[in-house]
Amino acid sequence: MHLLGVPPSIQTFNTMISVYGRAQKLDKAVEMFNTACDLGLSLDEKAYMNMVSYYGKAGKRHEASLLFTRMQEEGIEPGVVSYNIMMNVYAMGGLYNEVEELFKAMQKDGYSADSFSYLSLVQAYTQSLKYSEAEETIIAMKKKGIPPSCVHFNHLLSAFANVGLIGEAERVYKELFICGLIPDLACFRTMLKGYMDYGYVEEGIKFFQQIRESAEPDRFIMSGGVHLYNAAGKKQEAEVLLESMNHLKIPFLDKLEVGSKAQGLICNRNN
Repeated sequence: MHLLGVPPSIQTFNTMISVYGRAQKLDKAVEMFNTACDLGLSLDEKAYMNMVSYYGKAGKRHEASLLFTRMQEEGIEPGVVSYNIMMNVYAMGGLYNEVEELFKAMQKDGYSADSFSYLSLVQAYTQSLKYSEAEETIIAMKKKGIPPSCVHFNHLLSAFANVGLIGEAERVYKELFICGLIPDLACFRTMLKGYMDYGYVEEGIKFFQQIRESAEPDRFIMSGGVHLYNAAGKKQEAEVLLESMNHLKIPFLDKLEVGSKAQGLICNRNN
């Protein structure tokens, strides 16, 4: 472009940074960002926050944090979207203290937290196994008139299900309906996986039968149903379901296990 006599612009570099970032070519995105700096272009909030986001997705939280600070030192004040991006970077690593600090800073700057802001808090808390704080965050956003989504609840569902707190996961699942939400496919998968991992065979079968009509044909859910039926000795039901999968051309996940985490939970309880 420069060779053709067309002066480069920050908009052009923002586009290239986005192209490389979405393609997970972080080194190329960094190269574009640095080239824009070397050319003396005035970097805008979008340029900085695109890079912050891509650093975060690559697990480079330190680099993302440094760039976020640098942006402010350059006189660019972050808006709600920028705060949310940086909070999400921290949330992915379970760094709830950092998320809390940004959450407060955003409000101090006169911005109101939105659904994404609260989602970062919920994610950070659940990543750090701070279940009470995560639930309190959902309650707080409801009091602010911001309705939680299935994504907010699924972080809690996943946190409870992953450690075998199936009763707590079931309680949160019921909360979805109380809030007027219809569980999505991610919630279905999370609950079914919890039942399977910890050997809740009958409960898992009952859940599978409840959601089968409402859930779209899904590889994990239908494969899970086959494994649960087999674990319960219900071979005929398993075969019928497997035939249905074959008819729909849905590949079967044969490596799923029922009770894969149950033994570890028993050992932990004994200790």
